[in-house]
Amino acid sequence: MNNILQIVLTFYMIIATQTAFSQAAILAAIFGDKVASEKFNLSLELGVPLNSFSNIENLSSSSGINFGIAGNIKLSKNWYASPTVYFLSKRSAEIEDISLNTTNPNLNSLYQNVNADLLVKYIDVNTFIYYQFNNSGIRIGLSPQVSFRQEATITYKNELGRFEQNINSKVNKIDYGALFNLGYYFKSGNKGKGIMVHFRYYQGFSNVFNNDLFKGNNKSNYFSIHISLPFITEELAMKNLEHNQ
Repeated sequence: MNNILQIVLTFYMIIATQTAFSQAAILAAIFGDKVASEKFNLSLELGVPLNSFSNIENLSSSSGINFGIAGNIKLSKNWYASPTVYFLSKRSAEIEDISLNTTNPNLNSLYQNVNADLLVKYIDVNTFIYYQFNNSGIRIGLSPQVSFRQEATITYKNELGRFEQNINSKVNKIDYGALFNLGYYFKSGNKGKGIMVHFRYYQGFSNVFNNDLFKGNNKSNYFSIHISLPFITEELAMKNLEHNQ
């Protein structure tokens, strides 16, 4: 039990780091098989969200990416908890007919009524509570999510080229909301270690941008296809393969 608590605490400490992929890979390599049991395992998490923001004119949804690691705790026969950190969470969108607004009027005149790509990078922290239906592999879940803004840009585009504007000061540092999940666990996949496929919807509750950039209350939302790759023991993997024969 102490090992489980240490791993969970490690997840939340890593939100302060900037080396997203290397941290996730190192943790998975060190702890993956060593801490795996019937009650607990780690998993690599990869998702592709289709993002949008409310109350922004001429905005189109665009795909991003989520990458991180999760801890999966079996609470009872049907209930599971999954504290997760997404070290890399990109939320993007495309905007038509937008104009650059800086302190340089000459530069502004070059990018009037153009198309632009909006990108906000976060570190996401959430804890899912799942219910798994008996022997079906189907799970439903709900989680609060807190997102810590790392970087935000708008890239304006026209025939002259591209101009990238840093908008960190115009994007609030924290976004929070709720994640809804419907998943299915393929036990025999990944050589018996299993693959979990999720369909998720996120609804933000806070204003993402301040009024200097976009007027109104601009809440984040996305649909996501998500894959979890668990690290489990070889013994459990063999049981999964035998169960599906």
